[in-house]
Amino acid sequence: MSLAVAPTVPGRPAPLARGVPRARPRAPPASPRPRARLLPGARAPGGWSPRRLPHSRPRAVALREWTDLTTAEFDALDAEACVALLPVGAIEQHGPHLPVCVDAAINAGVLNRAFELLREDDDASASSSESPAAPDGARAPVSSPDTTFLRLPPVPYGKSVEHDDFAGTISLSASTLTAVWTDIGESVARAGVRKLVLFNSHGGQPQIADVVARDLRKRLGMLVVTCDWFSFGLPEGLFSETELKHGLHGGDVETSVMLHLHPRLVNMARAENFRSAGERMEATFEHLTPEGGVGFGWLAQDLNPSGATGDAANATREKGEMSVEYAAGKLVELMREVAAFDSECAFNRGDPGRYCQVNLRRVWDQPMARNGGGGGEEGEARAEKSSKYKSHYAG
Repeated sequence: MSLAVAPTVPGRPAPLARGVPRARPRAPPASPRPRARLLPGARAPGGWSPRRLPHSRPRAVALREWTDLTTAEFDALDAEACVALLPVGAIEQHGPHLPVCVDAAINAGVLNRAFELLREDDDASASSSESPAAPDGARAPVSSPDTTFLRLPPVPYGKSVEHDDFAGTISLSASTLTAVWTDIGESVARAGVRKLVLFNSHGGQPQIADVVARDLRKRLGMLVVTCDWFSFGLPEGLFSETELKHGLHGGDVETSVMLHLHPRLVNMARAENFRSAGERMEATFEHLTPEGGVGFGWLAQDLNPSGATGDAANATREKGEMSVEYAAGKLVELMREVAAFDSECAFNRGDPGRYCQVNLRRVWDQPMARNGGGGGEEGEARAEKSSKYKSHYAG
């Protein structure tokens, strides 16, 4: 997988190669071994800890597999409170030391851990606000969840033309992949679900996700969020600057993650420092790079004959666990934000030139009128506050 990464925020540093995102310079963590599991509020090496969004209270969620529901259950869902997640990856070579399932395996590993964190957070919330006991001593029925996250079956194949010359790679054309993702999105919409997250783990196809997301917004009015497992960056100081710029495929990052998720599939005896041609180019050219703000169409063997780039020999299970934990925690935050985002307000039902003058967040604890007002003094204060989400043309 050739990782395509947006720079971390805030500060937005200069564009990087489309590899694993830049970590801000800082000394490595004092202890090389992380906690095996981080509960919300616990601190991880590198200074990150899972956090809750600033709601008045943690929101109850239901986590369901799309395939487990009956059609009658779909009809009974509160579709307005549902968010569908479509995992998309790739089956492609990752050098002589890693299996072709790397992208699909990392996708599943991060998403599984994100669901675990959501359950832990939801369990903690439930235990802190126990339902009142019924007269006979039994617990009263639990109220319906505020949000239902529906995980769709993954699409393991991707657009991997840059790896076609290596045996084992299975690649779809851009037109085929666009059609597959679009058809799935249309099917989600037919079930009444208007929010979809495309969770990607292959750096060769974020551009296709962007095209599909905008097309589904235009034709069906859906909110389609595109997200890569590497979109959120990595814990600070975990990987070298050279690795973050040039370790695009099967290097330290992906090998470390696979050592954590599927150690038996990693052959460290064949792992080495697969140096990228991009490192040599960096010393010669000012602007021309394989990836980044400026890039060119490359094949895997153009960067290294092995098909991998990056220092795989430096990989450790501990770094992989910390990377998965970090990405999963950030994905949880994004999922909660998608659930809270009032896309109907933001999209204004297709009426151009005007945005809703509130905070574009679904209101959980009291009803809000569609004119932008809210319940009580708090709602009035929100209505009076000017929103930063105004159209440029409206001033």
